[in-house]
Amino acid sequence: MNAPRRILEIRDLSVARGGKAALDSFSLALDAGETVLLLGEADSGKDELLEVLCRAGESGYAAGGTIAFGDGTAMPAGRRTVPPLRIAYLGNPFLAPLNPYASTVSQLARIVAQKQVAPASTGREELRAALDRFAAAPSLASLARKPRELRAAQLAWALLACALAQRPDLLIADQSFAGLDPTASQALAEALAEEQKHEGFALIYAAQGLLTAARLRGRTIVMRRGKVVEEGDFEKLAAGQCHAYTRTLFQALPCLSPPSARGAARAEPVLQVQGLVVQSRNRRDARDGITFELRRSASLALVGEEGSGRHALVQAMIGLSPLRSGRVALDQVDISLLSPRMASRLRRRIAFIAGAEEALDPRMTLWDVVDEPLRAHLRLPRAVVAGHRENALKRVGLFSHEGRTRVGALCAFDKRRLQVARAIVSAPILVIIDEPLRGLDAMAQTIMLELLVELRKQEGPAFLIVTADFRVARALADDVMVLKDRKLVERGSAAQILRAPKDAETRRLLSAAGPGWLYLPSFRAPQPDAAAVPGAPAETTFLPFQAGKML
Repeated sequence: MNAPRRILEIRDLSVARGGKAALDSFSLALDAGETVLLLGEADSGKDELLEVLCRAGESGYAAGGTIAFGDGTAMPAGRRTVPPLRIAYLGNPFLAPLNPYASTVSQLARIVAQKQVAPASTGREELRAALDRFAAAPSLASLARKPRELRAAQLAWALLACALAQRPDLLIADQSFAGLDPTASQALAEALAEEQKHEGFALIYAAQGLLTAARLRGRTIVMRRGKVVEEGDFEKLAAGQCHAYTRTLFQALPCLSPPSARGAARAEPVLQVQGLVVQSRNRRDARDGITFELRRSASLALVGEEGSGRHALVQAMIGLSPLRSGRVALDQVDISLLSPRMASRLRRRIAFIAGAEEALDPRMTLWDVVDEPLRAHLRLPRAVVAGHRENALKRVGLFSHEGRTRVGALCAFDKRRLQVARAIVSAPILVIIDEPLRGLDAMAQTIMLELLVELRKQEGPAFLIVTADFRVARALADDVMVLKDRKLVERGSAAQILRAPKDAETRRLLSAAGPGWLYLPSFRAPQPDAAAVPGAPAETTFLPFQAGKML
């Protein structure tokens, strides 16, 4: 029997960044068809490792050790080399991997042509063939649009097709499916695993969340502060027979019990919606009107995939888009009766926390972001503003940061905490939270959830959560409304829907998100009734994890 073809061998790779060791004595041997999962926090050294591998033909970074591609001789890291095999890179659609103002198909076809050393027409045809292999992928004609005009899932499928069209020997994926709707992430991970099985390329996947890692499976390397903490099979590590830091990562899954809604029914209404129809191009039916009430200190999650109408519903509710049917009252005031100026003044009592990069102006300083609601809306003196600001920054753990630091220089986690601080100082009656965990690693997700739960507990605003992930809804919401095609398909308490979903769309979303459960085929452990987790394969067993402890 022939030995597997060696694709990559790294020996004692070390990388320095800013005079500090970012990666220390990393070694790896990778064969064709093998999958390696890299787990770790933002500063674990994953980024430096991928950068060295992707820039193998360049110089300019301080690295030590040797790297050998294929069966070639090991070459010193950091020296200009030409790998004797094809390496494809699969990025994340939220990190702007393409020029947002140029045609998507022209950019991707050019990449394929360059990697295959072929004409542009050949690259285009190879891209078309790769797209045709996936039923959920967009057509080549639809990719004539600019990347910023595509949905995140569409761009993710296009990037995957581009990577596979290069016919790689080694595919390097950098958190490629992080931030996508759970159903899209699941479909992409399954497609990638199937293509790897068929084509036999090696895969290195830097995972941000554990669900994608569980779907891909393979040899797992846990990293922390530039060093390898542990290495082993994913299922064995998830079973708990692992290093304490590895257990911490697995226990950091965003899975908290729904907050208690006791007393919420006696509070005053914050948001009242009656017969609201989310407009679509092809349908306008008053029978599809949505009616609900959200009271102070209560929380409601709008759960649905991209394009389900979640954001259109929110925009209509707060008066940012025309209200053609139904009635919306904010703080018991009908917004349709207000002038634009009065409606804008009423919206000052709403805070927004979002996972989008453009949620904050990158030119503003940390102090400016927190001060803005107090100065613009309340016109408070500087001394009073400074006091409120310091208190808010302390509560979110940002008080030690330099206040004049620009938002653009902050990491994703600090930007998210900064939004929570701004919400605290504005004393809102309603907080709209849109995918708050997008772009965060497992540990940061847990901390972010705890900050939001604390905000609701201490300040008492109503929460309106917009998400496609039932784990987020379970962590933050008392009640859930599931939307599909701009229609309400199911509603009820979070506990009720998690226990017994009625609609097929709800069961599909629950199956993709795993409602806080980590899918581990063939692992056997004491567990509750598997029927409580809808949509799961019969042979699948479940490990329950909760922030801070294993259940």
